This record gives sequence, C-alpha cells and structure tokens, in this order.
Amino acid sequence: MRGFADRQVSGVNAAGAEIDGTGAYLDERKLFTLPYDLTVDSLVNQIRSETIHLRPLTDRPRHQRKAVWSNRLASHLIESILLNIPIPPCYFSQNQEFELDVIDGQQRLYSVFRFLNNEFALSNLEVLSELNRLKFADLVRRTQRKIETYTLRAMIITSDSDPEIQFDVFERLNTHTMPLNAQELRNCMYRGSLNDLLGNLAEYEPWLEISGRPQPDKRLRGEELILRFLALYTDGWDQYRTPQKHWLNEFARKGRNFTPEKIALLSETWKQAVENCLLIFAPNECFRRYYGNEKRSAINRSLMDLVMTSLAGREPQAVKGISSDFRKSYTEILGDKEFQDLLDRSTDHKSRTLRRLEIWNERLARRIFSS
Repeated sequence: MRGFADRQVSGVNAAGAEIDGTGAYLDERKLFTLPYDLTVDSLVNQIRSETIHLRPLTDRPRHQRKAVWSNRLASHLIESILLNIPIPPCYFSQNQEFELDVIDGQQRLYSVFRFLNNEFALSNLEVLSELNRLKFADLVRRTQRKIETYTLRAMIITSDSDPEIQFDVFERLNTHTMPLNAQELRNCMYRGSLNDLLGNLAEYEPWLEISGRPQPDKRLRGEELILRFLALYTDGWDQYRTPQKHWLNEFARKGRNFTPEKIALLSETWKQAVENCLLIFAPNECFRRYYGNEKRSAINRSLMDLVMTSLAGREPQAVKGISSDFRKSYTEILGDKEFQDLLDRSTDHKSRTLRRLEIWNERLARRIFSS
C-alpha cells in the first residue's frame, strides 16, 4: 500500500510544515491506493459473494448506471481478452467492511460477468470470427481457461484515505467519461443511515409532485437538495461554508453514524416541511421564481433552502393561517433587485448566502412568524 497527496505544495506554515493551496496540511490529505489485480474467475466469484458490489446485480453503488453496453460491445471485450489486448484498469472504493464498490469499469466488469454466466453469445467478432454465436459454455475448455485466468488490472481506493482527497480523485477519474456529479460521489463514499434516508426521501410522493417527476432523478439531484436542507436544518446557517461541496461532504460523512432515532426525526422533519410548503404553494410553484404571471419551471435551490428551513418544524394549522401573508411577502421579496441578484450570481458564496438569509428574515420570516 502506498500513500500520496494529490496536490501541489504552495507554501509552509510557521513551523515549516508544507501546506497545499487550500491551506490544508498535506500530511492530513492522504490518498492510499492498493493494486488489486485479479483473474476473471476471481472477479466473478467476488461479485457472486458480494465482496464486489456491481450494478445491476445489487442496488449499489447507486451512482452507477445500469448496464448500457450492447452484446456487440461486450463481445468485443471478450475478444480482446482472448487476444491478450490490454484492458483499461478498473477502480474500486473500499469501505470499513472491506467490501468494494466499482468506481470506474462497471460496464466492462458486468460484461465479463454476464458472459461467464452464459447470458449472451459472442457476435460480430472480426478476428476470432469462428467463435461467433458461441456462449461461454460452448467454448472448448482450453479457451474457457484462457478467459478465466486473464488478469484484470485494478486499483483500490482504500478506506484509510482522506474522504476529501477521495472525492477529488473520483472526480478526476470521471473527467474523460460521463462524469459523476457531486452527489453521486457522496452516494458512493458516505454509505450509511443518512445516505439511505436520502434515497427514501427522494421517493416521497409529495416531493415528486413538487419536482414534477414520476420517479427520482437518476443523477441524484433531488437527493442533494434534500441533503442541503438537512444540513442547514441540523447544523444551522452559521455552519455553512464554501466550497459548498466540502460542507455537504462533511455533513454526509457525519450522517453515516446517525442513530435510528435521529434518522427518524430527520425523515419526519423533511416530510412535514414538504407538506407545509404544499399548504402555501401549488406543487409547480414550490421553490420557483415568478413575477406576476411569469413562472420559472426549475426548482431554485436558494429559494428552497429559505422556504423549507422557514417552514420546518411548524404546525400545519399555523402554516395554513399565514399562507396568504406568506405568498404575498414571497412575491414582494422576489421583486427586490438585490434579492434577485443574490439568486442570480455566486449563489453559493458564503457572504451572499448569508445576505440572502438576512433579507429573507427581515422581509418575510420575522414579520410573518413573530406576529
């Protein structure tokens, strides 16, 4: 195993310790990797025993797409193995239980697994055309052994690695493919009770009505919005920091160890806040910007933060009583030029985020809820 810091040194502290460009000590930002070359036969066995988790055989890692390779592409991969053509390395993420989630290489690994499971016949092979129309079970034993003993190059990002560095590495691994977004990476890295809750809450029917979707967003955008709310509600606005992704990473990491009681409380808080919003707005109005008859179709994250945290924990009957005043103040505040600017530019900057909250409290929250 070897450790390294994937940053360029840009200075030293008073004691002479090297620090990186963000001010974090390089010694505290370690990435530990472990070569993990394995034979095809070993790969299949570890997938079957769920040491390696691979979609769509399991529900994790949830960020991974379902199988999208055609049998033709999968056949070409098998042909490459038989011809000893190098295959790009795969990457795994290891958890504390020494289970492995596939970070990069899912389509390749699933194609190999499917072929050894006799789920498709080879097709469109150009070099080994005599093998077309044959499944794994149809191959002579010598050829089967050649596939089974082929070594796949792999690398494990171990559980000892600093989570923030893991996050950066995962982003870079996906730079030249379809990149994983921030929430997809969190979903892989911070499995646990909070992560499971996000998946469940994203399926909550009133939330889907607000989102205008029959089912949760496949790229987990809804789950990130829920995570934002839970972080603000639990830790408070004063704990917000930038880069925002690191703030959310920290809350997601803490959430892995939330007690069942806390998870139940957060679940109830989220659902009640959503239902309170629907006492004031129609589903397609919630968290949208609109001026007069003009409505914006997309959910505005900044408005959602403000509305949801304002209505969280309030009795539905009380919300019904202030609904008309809330809508009126909401319309007025959206017409404020400074507030509009705070919704349009650098929305995640800390000072602008707190200024947005200040205006919201002055013009809406304190006036309505203190009366």
